[in-house]
Amino acid sequence: STTATSNFSLVADYSGSNFFSGFTAFTGADPTVGTVQYVGLEYAASKSYAGYIFNEATNSTNVYIGADFDTVTANRPSVRLTSKQTFEVGTIVAFDTVHVPTGFGVWPALWMLSSNNETWPVGGEIDVVEFVHNSTVNAATLHTAPACTVSNSTSAFQGMLQNADCNSGQAANGCSVQAQGQNVIDGKTMATAGKPFNDQQGGVYVMAWLETGISVYLFGRSQLPSDLASDKPDPASWTAKPMAQFSGSGCDYTKSFQSLAIITDLTFCGQWAGNVWASSGAAAATGVATCAAYVQNNPSAFKDAYFELASIKVYSMD
Repeated sequence: STTATSNFSLVADYSGSNFFSGFTAFTGADPTVGTVQYVGLEYAASKSYAGYIFNEATNSTNVYIGADFDTVTANRPSVRLTSKQTFEVGTIVAFDTVHVPTGFGVWPALWMLSSNNETWPVGGEIDVVEFVHNSTVNAATLHTAPACTVSNSTSAFQGMLQNADCNSGQAANGCSVQAQGQNVIDGKTMATAGKPFNDQQGGVYVMAWLETGISVYLFGRSQLPSDLASDKPDPASWTAKPMAQFSGSGCDYTKSFQSLAIITDLTFCGQWAGNVWASSGAAAATGVATCAAYVQNNPSAFKDAYFELASIKVYSMD
């Protein structure tokens, strides 16, 4: 008998003291019109919005990416990072995520965006982790130019497909799979977002972008497939059902997605979190009429609005 070997090898390892050198800080106006001011890395480091955090539970030094939680301010200072390297089809990205930002007003994301010079959404966007406020439900979403529709069986993944057209709402909505809190790996149900995710010490989100489609998995750190743990991932061998899967003949995943950079960001309010302030229950819970007013005037509410990442590892097809 022959042993199958992985076609993937490690091409980027963002972790430890070299993490930030692999990224540039975006300091422009927030494209999603959030109540936020993105700051440069040196400033972020000087203010401790970005740096390192020692985790006693894992006895390791992890990356901390957060925001200002001391100042009453019109736009809350925060950090948005874009990888210097870009990646093509035949890429697996593993986000070892210990803690995600929580709190009313937050809109965090770990995602990938085309770095080509064409107008969004040409070249595509893959949102691996995204939610708002105190939601405990992660949404994995694709945003593309027209002519990309998900046509695979919904029994192939664990989440709930919200929309099959990845250009829906002129791409603003895209095609999205919500985890609905259900992500069972080896018989164990994992929280996918929010405080319950942090309470379980997070997990490892894995995005596999292949010619046949895009899948998003969430594994417990002790439940990683052995090939992935040894940096030789072979997704074909994984028995776990992905949280989300986008595939089928309705989309060419080699053309709709090109030259993707990895992005981590934390914005506030804006086109999603701000728009659902009332309908999500945040207005009633906080007693504040608008998301912006709450974010501007309650800095201490954002102590838990940070990412703690053990690593982001990228594997490409040999």
